[in-house]
Parts: sequence; structure tokens; C-alpha cells
Amino acid sequence: MRYIGNKSNLLEFIYSIVKENNLPKGSFCDIFSGTTSVARFFKSKGFRVLSNDFMTYSYVFQKAYIENNKIPTFKGLEKIIPAPDIFKVINFLNNLEGKEGFIFKNYCIEGSKKYAKYERNYFSSENAKKIDAVRDVIEEWENKNLITESEFYILVASLLEEVPYVSNIAGTYGCFLKSNDPRMFKPLLLKVPTLLESDIRHYCYKEDSNKLIRRIFCDILYIDPPYNNRQYAPNYHIFESIAIWDKQITDTRTGLRPYKNQRSLYCYDDKCITIFDDLITNAKCKFILFSYNTEGIIPHKEVIRILSKKGKLKVFSYDYKRFKSNSNGKKKKEPLKELIYSVEVPNKS
Repeated sequence: MRYIGNKSNLLEFIYSIVKENNLPKGSFCDIFSGTTSVARFFKSKGFRVLSNDFMTYSYVFQKAYIENNKIPTFKGLEKIIPAPDIFKVINFLNNLEGKEGFIFKNYCIEGSKKYAKYERNYFSSENAKKIDAVRDVIEEWENKNLITESEFYILVASLLEEVPYVSNIAGTYGCFLKSNDPRMFKPLLLKVPTLLESDIRHYCYKEDSNKLIRRIFCDILYIDPPYNNRQYAPNYHIFESIAIWDKQITDTRTGLRPYKNQRSLYCYDDKCITIFDDLITNAKCKFILFSYNTEGIIPHKEVIRILSKKGKLKVFSYDYKRFKSNSNGKKKKEPLKELIYSVEVPNKS
């Protein structure tokens, strides 16, 4: 899944650090969870996972993949889908006829030309209609109590995961491409999600990380905050709109939704050091893993200073490919490196 800061390619590298330090399979907190790739990985390894992110679309992924521990039955849909199971439900949604709804009217050329102030070209007309049809049906089922909370989040997550593969974007939804990317004409088809069954209870949160850190304890705290000035809320506004389905939009060329209360202080040059220091100071854990890269706005020396106050520090480096929308088509002289700072926190009991 295309997403700024996605750590899918770094999972084994992160896990190697955990194994190198002989850490037991206790509790693992992914406090900036994003698309939950790290949280899912550590759930699969037998850890009790606590995940958090204040974006609603991330919470959808968390509820679907982290908190949920079994494949649901969808028995509440028996009158609509005979002998329902997850495969039949996904197939039902894939065969819905498209409709001219919120996404069509605001985020494809045909619809925005007719209904909006500005023309927008994020999706083909067919895929925009399909997103509307699928999301409206999921919302209707949820409102009528035909699906459980877990089933609701699983279906919305399945939709969200396929949206990037039919989007006319360079990598984020901050803007659409001027020319049509061929992927936008591929038909939107939901896939049956791969769910991780578990006997362990896992916990999901949708909170400010610096507030949550004051209330939780974990064995391993994994910290992967925003690295630069790009806010996630405007860059993934369509994700957020599909997740919430409140059909809100501000009057801008790119069709942004309101995000005043979703700005991260980690994206501000004059605030990121203070807020990071606050997070580390209040962390109650045995071990810290902090992901950052060599182009992050918190200077390396400040990271070292703050983390060293907490315990014994080590730094690991990994060569990493830039996220496409961050390259701006220019070759960088210095290679991008992902840095993992590990801190062994002394037991003060």
C-alpha cells in the first residue's frame, strides 16, 4: 500500500534489533500506527499489541487487523446474502452497481464538473461511483445493525486498501496528476483481507500520542512519527473521508476536508523537538525503538540528547528508497537512510 512512512520493507530489520536484544514477547506499542504494517507484523510474532493513531482511517485498520482476532461470520446479512461468509460479502460488494454519490460528485472529472466548483481528477467516473456504492452499503448495514463492529471495520479497511491502486496520484492525495495515470482505469475490486487470528487481547486507540503515553505501559515502545512538514491529514484527506463518511469538504481546488484538529506538532520545525522530548520523558516502557530518517526535521544530535536521557542508546542504519512524492523528480546527492534508535530503559523499581 502506497503510504508515506510505510515500514513494510523494514519489518525484518526492525525485528532483527528486537531479537538482537533478546527481548521477550511481551507487549508492543506502535504509537504512530499509520496503516498498521508494523503492528500487524508484531501481532503475527505473538506480541500483545497496543496501536494508536489519531487519523480515523488508521483506526479503521487497527480495529480490523489488530483488535480483531477472528474471521467474522456476517450472520446478520443472511436475509441479503444466503449463507454469508467473508468471501460472499466481498463478492456482493464487488458486484454492486455504481452510484453518483459524494466521491463521484467531488473527485472525478465527470462529477466535479457538474456538481463542484472545481474540476478534480482523482478517480475515473466508474471507480468513483463504485466507491460511493460500496461505502454507502457498508454504512447502511452498520446503521441497521446488520453487521458487527468488527465486520464494519473489516469491510471499510478492505475498501480503503484498494483505493490507492485506482487513484490518479503521485503518492498522496495532496493533489491529483495533470495527466491520467493508467492505474485509475483499473476496476476497483475489493479483496478478502488477510486477518490474523490470535488468543491474545490487543488494544487500539485514536488519540494524541503525547496524551496516551501518560496512561499506558508496554515492554517495547515503537515510535514512528512524521519526519517532515507534510501533514498526514491533508495528504490523505480522501482516506479520512471514506473512513468517517461524513461527506464534508472545504471549498478548495484539491477538495480537502476540514483538518484543523488533526495537525501533528511533529511536523513543525519549532515544536517537534519539544513534543518529542515530552513523549520520551513520559514513556513507561522497558525498551524504545525510534524510527527516523536522515532527512527528518528533528536534528540527529537532538534525538541523541533526548533518547540518551532515557537509557543505553544504540543506532542502527538502513539504506532506504525515498517515497515517490518526496523525490520531486530530482536526484539527491546523499542516499536516504532509515535510522533505528534503540534504548534500553533501566529498571528503576
